[in-house]
Amino acid sequence: MTSTKLRHVARALSTLVVASALASASLSSLGCSNKAKEEEAKKAAEAQAQAAKEAEQKATDAKKAEEEALNAKHAAEQKKLQSQFDANDRKSTYLKEKAGKATGNAKKNADAAVAELDKRRATASESIKNVQSATGAAWDTAKAKADEDVAAYGKAVESLEQTIATK
Repeated sequence: MTSTKLRHVARALSTLVVASALASASLSSLGCSNKAKEEEAKKAAEAQAQAAKEAEQKATDAKKAEEEALNAKHAAEQKKLQSQFDANDRKSTYLKEKAGKATGNAKKNADAAVAELDKRRATASESIKNVQSATGAAWDTAKAKADEDVAAYGKAVESLEQTIATK
């Protein structure tokens, strides 16, 4: 159940409690002398108030559970992004060492590929930080951007690998 639906249910129950309290008050103000009916109306109002309180608690609990599930999902997605980034980082470190040993035209091409790789790495790193600090709808946007940036970092690593391989 979404949080909006939960709020609507809680409002409806609150309205019901107020309506029953008003009905109880109007019965007593109309001069209804029957104490049994007044007591019955009072008990009904109390029961409705208790039911509304329980429904509101259930709505709060459901919302909390929904938020916890979403936080767990976000944490798993962030962990996956970070592991992809780390894998690219390990490979790029190895490839940069190889690129440093290149000479001539191969060195020039490798240096250009390393510069591009460093730029992509910085962008991907920043995007991952944004995902970690984002919440709500902004999280989805930040996650999509981070996915793109980590993929671009991976392609830059592959490009450096191909550049080194074609010495």
